Amino acid sequence: MTVLITGANGMTGRAVLTALARRGVHVRALATREASAQALCAAGAGETALARFDDAPALAAAMRGIDTVFHVPPRMKPEEVANGRAVIAAARTAGVRRIVLHSVVNPQLQAIRFHVHKRLVEEAVIESGLPWVILQPTNYMQNVVWQWARLVAQGELLFPYAAEAPVSWLDLDDYAEGAARVLSEAGFDYGTYEMVSTAAPLTRHQMAAVWSRVLGREVRATTMPLADYMALPHWAGRDPREMAILRTMFEAFDRYGAPGGNRRVLAMLLGREPTGYEDFARRLADERGGRAQ
Repeated sequence: MTVLITGANGMTGRAVLTALARRGVHVRALATREASAQALCAAGAGETALARFDDAPALAAAMRGIDTVFHVPPRMKPEEVANGRAVIAAARTAGVRRIVLHSVVNPQLQAIRFHVHKRLVEEAVIESGLPWVILQPTNYMQNVVWQWARLVAQGELLFPYAAEAPVSWLDLDDYAEGAARVLSEAGFDYGTYEMVSTAAPLTRHQMAAVWSRVLGREVRATTMPLADYMALPHWAGRDPREMAILRTMFEAFDRYGAPGGNRRVLAMLLGREPTGYEDFARRLADERGGRAQ
């Protein structure tokens, strides 16, 4: 079996690539630049292929001899629907047996623009004529990493939406392990699987209490105005169109939170309980040396 991963150089693609390599699965990683291809081989890909989503012949050639395509769309791209349809068309041309889609939990939410995009790609996958699997992850616990310095030094757990908003969370390692099983074992075709690690949605106040215990110092749930948050250096250089899509997510989180998904689905895929938020926090703090001695 050979699995092709699109978006293999991103956070999700890399994590699933590593999990598949641990299972001994041969992975062909799709890249757009030679430098990325070399890095993916170093990360465990058995081979790489170069192609852009808008180059139909190259995309189909990259998929020849592939059993399963795992499509991980680049985040917040305005072209996501067109890219998804291009991947499906190339898979059919190349004779791929099955397509697995990295989507999102609650894709029916119309207020969040990229949820609409993912719902449309889900529809295209279902209508593709190929066996399919849809994975619906929620927000990654690892999203806290980019603000780690602020969390540790200033005791702030910062986001641009209400601290009272309930949000479901997913450990990326859990997701990678569950996805690797779906990609490498039989019996999961035509399933749509919610990917959620937390037993219940958490407010940021609850998350801050976890970090206070883990770090041994007070951590507060703080909220920054959305315009100020999106002007932080972390977002520098992003396409304004992508930032507009991202804005719709934060606005919806502020109004409704982001509850959704049941961890029992992921527990079934993992054969164990998914990672709780405090277990994740302790693991991350140990990795980064942030816990009080």
